[in-house]
Amino acid sequence: MSFRLLLCAIYFFVLSACREPDKNPVSLSTPQELHLPIITVNQGSPLEYTSVGSIVSEQRVTIASRLSGYLLDIPLQEGDTVKVGQLLARLDSAEVDGAIRQSTAAVSAAKSALHDANIDAARFNMLFAQGHIAENDVRKIKLHQSAATEQLNQAQAVLSTAKSQLQYTEIHSPISGIVVEKHLRTGDLAVPGMPILTVESGRILRFETEIPERHLSAIAVGQSVRIQLDGLSRPLLGTVERIVRSGDSVTRSYPVKIALADTTNLRPGMFGRAVFEVGTSDDPLLPVSALIERGGLRGVFVLGTDNVARFRWLRIGREWPTQVAVTVGLSAHERVVDHPPANLHENDRVIALAVTRGVTP
Repeated sequence: MSFRLLLCAIYFFVLSACREPDKNPVSLSTPQELHLPIITVNQGSPLEYTSVGSIVSEQRVTIASRLSGYLLDIPLQEGDTVKVGQLLARLDSAEVDGAIRQSTAAVSAAKSALHDANIDAARFNMLFAQGHIAENDVRKIKLHQSAATEQLNQAQAVLSTAKSQLQYTEIHSPISGIVVEKHLRTGDLAVPGMPILTVESGRILRFETEIPERHLSAIAVGQSVRIQLDGLSRPLLGTVERIVRSGDSVTRSYPVKIALADTTNLRPGMFGRAVFEVGTSDDPLLPVSALIERGGLRGVFVLGTDNVARFRWLRIGREWPTQVAVTVGLSAHERVVDHPPANLHENDRVIALAVTRGVTP
């Protein structure tokens, strides 16, 4: 019986010995001292507002006729490229041709009338010199001569106007660009002011968007804007060129036009987003190079006054290509390890190689 008690005592002693490491864990790694770059955290991440918009052309011309007439030919379709001076449409010139013929006949008649008036005036002057007619008769014939001269001038002016109208029966493009809309077809009646074609140039492009009233005071002409187009992988740099200070009474928004630094491969109508900086927040800024990702979460090694590295989880807000805004877990002016190596552990002592400040995105 005593032997059994001895075995039980030995068994419980062994179990107690196995549990002892849990009560007093032994550190597997000894704190080390590393020389690493250190960053002092900045405060004041930019507040941004994103608005949607599209690429528009500054040269959009609506082609219309100055005459009334039927369209004989429109040799273009939507999407066709045109050059300056290229024929866009041709109108029926029958009415203009008729006006020219009528004016030409009027000029011929006026010339004949003036010729007769000049002959009569010369004959009356001779008779007056010979004393056969009174001075009043000479005065009347001179008035008739002046009236004939004026009638000829009027007829010539009408003829000149009729001839000038002939050039408007052919409509040529005032700019180089693309036909974006065809309003009329061959055989339609064109009247003055009615659109025939719309031509848009791709040489001068702008990004057009709208800004709500609450952000208008934070945006100024000359301000830099970041633009991302859906059809373009690279972001674009733009500058606020014009702000229309008359807003929509329903949406309370104001049109803004943004000049683009590079318009390569851009086309009118491309959709995108403009990002405006409208202020700053109190969130600290942190370089991406200082972040460590573990299990889908991100954190940093923070240095205390004792220069000991301690790992801290962060909640990340807005992100940029090289920086992030930290909403929870970090305060301004704290020091963090930049480019932390894989062999850096909790409670390691860090000697700063250099102390720098974060860069604003």
